[in-house]
Amino acid sequence: MQERKYVIGQMTPSIGGRGVDDKSKQGMLPANVTLTSVALGIRDLVSSQVSAALARIEESARELAARNVDVITMGGLPPVVFGGPGFDKTIIERIGKITAIPATTGQTSASEAMRRFGAKRIILVTPYGEKVNGMVVKFLEASGFEIGSLQTANAAFADYPRLPRSLSFELSLKGKAEAPDAQCIYIPCSAWPVSDNIEAVERDTGLPVIGGTQSGIWGALRLMGIKAQLPGYGRLLREF
Repeated sequence: MQERKYVIGQMTPSIGGRGVDDKSKQGMLPANVTLTSVALGIRDLVSSQVSAALARIEESARELAARNVDVITMGGLPPVVFGGPGFDKTIIERIGKITAIPATTGQTSASEAMRRFGAKRIILVTPYGEKVNGMVVKFLEASGFEIGSLQTANAAFADYPRLPRSLSFELSLKGKAEAPDAQCIYIPCSAWPVSDNIEAVERDTGLPVIGGTQSGIWGALRLMGIKAQLPGYGRLLREF
């Protein structure tokens, strides 16, 4: 019997060409799962740009539905936290009014992943500036998490992809030293170098790492009922 094929439909928050591309994400997926994406077009993390991107959700959901995807996930943490605590649920409801295809957001999946590890006190590692970090902390605390340490690159939006490849690793270790009782490390944002560091961070800290790209993939696979051991990108994809 031929193995069933699945397609993940992803809304990426920013313009194309930033961060982890579809080809790289494809390498993290089971052989019978492919990915197709549409960009919401954020060019900077300012209210006008985020609002314009959020206004494209319905149009993007229609486009992905027309591609016959099996699940829809909206990536990116800033568009979610700009809406305040619980806004991820609002986004899912908006997509649900357009199509019956199961939907989630990357942040919804990240929260579920951290709970799967039993984590409450976490280390947060981001590329964001002070304003966005404040929104992220507020959102996560409202979701039931305690921030043991916040480590940030404090970079400009355009600079995320150009940040040193070792930076997310270094900040994670700094966070572990600051919050030795933390239960998990959360590294959101697919636009800065994270994926290649996850295994090393887990090895050196003994903590599970929830990366933005990896948790988005994990959440989409779960919605499709797919459980696969995917090595190389941390415990989440390898064990759950």
